[in-house]
Amino acid sequence: MLNNNDIIAGCVNKDRIAQKALYEKYGAKMFGFCLRYSNGHTDAQDLLQDGFIKVFDSIATLKDPSQLEGWMSRVFINLALSKFRKTSRRPLMVEAVDVSDESTEEVIMESEPLEIEIVLQCLMLLPENYRMVLNLYAIDKLSHKEIAESLGITISNSKSLLHRARVLLKELVEQQRNKDTGKQ
Repeated sequence: MLNNNDIIAGCVNKDRIAQKALYEKYGAKMFGFCLRYSNGHTDAQDLLQDGFIKVFDSIATLKDPSQLEGWMSRVFINLALSKFRKTSRRPLMVEAVDVSDESTEEVIMESEPLEIEIVLQCLMLLPENYRMVLNLYAIDKLSHKEIAESLGITISNSKSLLHRARVLLKELVEQQRNKDTGKQ
């Protein structure tokens, strides 16, 4: 098995074996990442393919081989944001809720463990703008300032979108739990 330095060097030289090794090593993880930013499996597969093409085309710009996975994640985030900006024709404005700072009380879900597939399914049901902000903030750890700059919105709008996304995600998960347990 090739190490990251060999894989990167091979990918810089457009070596198909190195490209395949990179895909095999990180494909599943990046696909999971793509699912979080997509409307479904087909969109995620498209994003995965586009992301790897972008990675192969720009891997020579990677300065520190130890940062490969983080760098790839950033490529995929930027690609997802670009796709979102192109497809989103309406402004990302929502009515402001009382969200004063980043230490806002979080929506607490029941403590019983959830299967990742259920949460992912519910996440994919969120409106795209909610899903995008929730992913960027809660999972990819971007600040509201970074999210606002990336999406061309205000910081308070980012906070409002995040709050509403959390509330809606909680409702969707609870509906799914009730459905699975036979409650209505």
